[in-house]
Amino acid sequence: MFEIIDRDGLGRIGKFTVGNHKITTPTIAIVVNPNRQVVPPELMKKMGVELIITNSYIIHKNQDTRKIYSKDGLHKTLKWDGPIYTDSGTFQMYSRQIKDLPNKKIINFQKKIKSDIITPVDVFTLPQDDKSVARKKLAETIKRIKEVSKLTKGNFTAPIQGGRHLDLRKLACKKLSKINPLVFPIGGIVPYMERYRYSKLAEIILTCKLNLPFSTPIHAFGAGHPMVFAFLAYLGCDIFDSAMYSLAAQRGAYLTVNGTIDASKLVEFPCTCPACSCSTVKEFKSSSMFQKEKFLTIHNLYVTLAEIKTVRQAIRLNRLGELVQIRARAHPKLGEAFLNTLKKYGEDIIPYEKISKSSALFYAGSETQYRPEVVDAKIRSKLPGKKFDHPFWGKVPLGLRSSYPFSQSVTPGGTKFPFCKPTIQLKTILDYQFGKGASKNFKNLQLEVSKKTGRIRRVRQRGTLLGTIRPSDGLFIPSFAGSNLLGKYIKKIVVKDKEVAGFIRIGKSLFARFAFPCRGIRPNEEVLITFKNKPLALGTACLSSQEMKQFSRGMAVKVRRRN
Repeated sequence: MFEIIDRDGLGRIGKFTVGNHKITTPTIAIVVNPNRQVVPPELMKKMGVELIITNSYIIHKNQDTRKIYSKDGLHKTLKWDGPIYTDSGTFQMYSRQIKDLPNKKIINFQKKIKSDIITPVDVFTLPQDDKSVARKKLAETIKRIKEVSKLTKGNFTAPIQGGRHLDLRKLACKKLSKINPLVFPIGGIVPYMERYRYSKLAEIILTCKLNLPFSTPIHAFGAGHPMVFAFLAYLGCDIFDSAMYSLAAQRGAYLTVNGTIDASKLVEFPCTCPACSCSTVKEFKSSSMFQKEKFLTIHNLYVTLAEIKTVRQAIRLNRLGELVQIRARAHPKLGEAFLNTLKKYGEDIIPYEKISKSSALFYAGSETQYRPEVVDAKIRSKLPGKKFDHPFWGKVPLGLRSSYPFSQSVTPGGTKFPFCKPTIQLKTILDYQFGKGASKNFKNLQLEVSKKTGRIRRVRQRGTLLGTIRPSDGLFIPSFAGSNLLGKYIKKIVVKDKEVAGFIRIGKSLFARFAFPCRGIRPNEEVLITFKNKPLALGTACLSSQEMKQFSRGMAVKVRRRN
């Protein structure tokens, strides 16, 4: 089960339930070699690891380990009481040229060793595979996923293959969306990361993301360098995994969020993690090969987990876009991919962007002008009336001088907006926020205006409160009288269950499984909840219309005012 707790665009903080375990996403499934554990399980727990992944093929191919794991199970053998995800060996088929693995045998073995998340043996599609080859591999993959769905109790994954062919990726999403797996891993993407083909990687991930149910977590198979976490989370990935922290250590590599450093070239540690704080470069270089590897493994894991936490905090603060721009400077191909993604897919992301955010929009480079929230604001602000020529925003209606994101932004040439009459401000805000024409019924108004700031506080009509202008973002928060004047312009959500309606009447929030939304609702948008064609409550949407239809758990609307 999966529910959204917070979000920023396609990035989301989620609660992912696996059996009796609850995992906060985005997260990374830390790869544990079943034959060689360098980091003790108790240290991983202390560091904040919530999910580990190991390879069922590696366990199965060795007769001795197969016996041990078959007898004691994964959790006891690995000394891990949290959830364990098992891979099937598909990547080994690609990287080690191993012949085809028997799907049923590997699935049944994962069941036998009590895996919490089981992966079928999907067929790895190479970037160079032409469409006919990719189509055949996809057909076999879908066949194997259907096989695993019959052999397990729902705790399986459905890897999305299709290679570089986006139409095949869409086809895979369409067919596998009906199967209802626990996770949708996006497979066959490691070669794109190895060759820094981040633009193609982003195309593949977004094609999958926008064609899969939002109610199921997306796993970027093999993504483990901290440099790419923010970008992939921005594209909607919820789970990452990789042995990068360990493999890099084995070759003497020191990971940072800006790339990889050859540890032999270090003069001092550019990090204050517990491993680096308790040692010096001189001590590190004089230690044995095993000690060096252990040190680097622990450091690399700390850096990996710290970046996951940084990404989650950026989502909570609605600053993920800025974090991606900062991280994109780590490699020219990453920066190029982010810019290409915004230009090509920015408008596709708009329906999932919050209509207003808790943090001001910060200019973090030339890509900022293409970010979805900026493009959206420019489109919606194309309204009649006097305009102010802003150095960054272009021609902005004077009435939006106090509204998000124009007033709540830090951009080059951040000139203050000229004064605008309160009546014009209100009309402009209503048309910008709810749609052109939304202000037509707002006549004969009494506006309460702050003498200090000149901003509207409350809006009345013949003494009746129609709504307020929220100080944090300069948007209109309607009362029931105000929503009545807005009419068709305020988006509506229908409740059909009488008992649910009763809960909402006492101020409880509306959950997704009971919500029947109209089209076009966006997160943070003011909406009207109705029951039997009568107003029931006003509130703030937490999900988009599409997400409300797909989720069975989680809050759809935070009720603000009940009728």
